[in-house]
Amino acid sequence: MKNRHILKIKKLMKNDSAEYTFRHQTEEGGQKQSDLPGVTLVVTGLRVKFTPSAEVTEGQRVTLTCRTSCPLTDNTNYIWYLNTRPLTLPENQNKHLVLDPVSSQHAGNYSCAVKNSISSHERTLTVQGKSMAIINAVRLTIALMIPIPLLLFHLWMRKKKTLTSTAEPSDQGKR
Repeated sequence: MKNRHILKIKKLMKNDSAEYTFRHQTEEGGQKQSDLPGVTLVVTGLRVKFTPSAEVTEGQRVTLTCRTSCPLTDNTNYIWYLNTRPLTLPENQNKHLVLDPVSSQHAGNYSCAVKNSISSHERTLTVQGKSMAIINAVRLTIALMIPIPLLLFHLWMRKKKTLTSTAEPSDQGKR
């Protein structure tokens, strides 16, 4: 292909981010800069996102998504890791990992990678047991219920004080 030049970078890394320009060699052995503008390449890392959150209760559904700021092709194969060990999933792994229902054995540090070249940082998924969720619900209920009796006691004391002060006869009328 005459006058068509392609640059392929294998095993793309973050430090490949740069502005790339084209120069060609002249017949005299020198180099000539192209009149065309350069191309800026920004290589971004992958990130793991948890939906609904990184803290869930056993039995819920949680979706992990391997995200990047640049679009990847639909046929990209993703590799998922739990505590640095690859997960054995179906052949065509996509950017979503669904845990439904989630259990305590799913808790740990997750990361994702694309074709063993770009990988994300680990993110922690915390899974509470159902009993812990019940304990937390009871704690919340108690925390919300304590102010009600205190408020009622305060109002009763205030009303009692008001009734007492209006019911006492005036000392000036007895003399």
